[in-house]
Amino acid sequence: MAVHEVASRSSRYRVKPAPLVGVAMIVAYVVVVFGLQLSSGIPYVDWVSTPAHGLRTAVLPLALGSVLLIGFLAMARWDMIWSDPGRLPMTTVMKVAVYFFVACLLVRAVGIDWGAVDADLLLVVLASGALVGFAEETLFRGIFLRSMRTQGRTEAAAALWTAIAFGLFHLPNLVVGAGPTQIVQIFLAAISGATLYTFRRYRGLILTAMIAHGLWDASLFLGDSDGRDWLGPANLLLLAGGLVLGILVLVSIWRTDKTTVVTPAGIEQK
Repeated sequence: MAVHEVASRSSRYRVKPAPLVGVAMIVAYVVVVFGLQLSSGIPYVDWVSTPAHGLRTAVLPLALGSVLLIGFLAMARWDMIWSDPGRLPMTTVMKVAVYFFVACLLVRAVGIDWGAVDADLLLVVLASGALVGFAEETLFRGIFLRSMRTQGRTEAAAALWTAIAFGLFHLPNLVVGAGPTQIVQIFLAAISGATLYTFRRYRGLILTAMIAHGLWDASLFLGDSDGRDWLGPANLLLLAGGLVLGILVLVSIWRTDKTTVVTPAGIEQK
């Protein structure tokens, strides 16, 4: 892409991409979504216990959070949100992590007792999964990642900070009643964020990460509520495998992309 084309694209920004803007959007999203969830008065453990609760604490907040993000992007006119300017290489570890993630989803699908799942609640869970996949991927592997791909920052640094931000994003769950175990969940979320990043990287499209994220959250809830007896122990083994692979993915990204810079002009090497 010619220099004047890049300059022309940059001049269309109404809000210039920058890390502080990415952080501000995370804070704004948390205020909207968690604010609505807290205002419901429904205990955390009962958020999706019934279709009505799920609509109030999941579907409505996530839908409004999505509107916030879409509104920001329409106003800010950022590029590189939905797709990358080129294909970043996928290492063997990254590919294995993606395939393992898909295998986990298949195991959960088999392990769910679909006959025991309430049809109305299933619709709410699927809607929540679709919305959380869209909103959180737009926020993290879209807006925040784009905000970190600035000032000559390497892709390794941008991906690492995006994973850390995704983990810290789950801190408010401590306030709503998830309990001290949420500290562990913050670490696990950061690692899973690295794997979700590889889904975007796989085809250079955020849509793949959205689908993976949405299916993961929906299957996790259904597996916990209506899983067969063997699914619990299987999930622990899968979690351990995913944790190891996620850490290896971060190491692989750091080694592969410590000189890679992603800009609207394309993928460059320092």
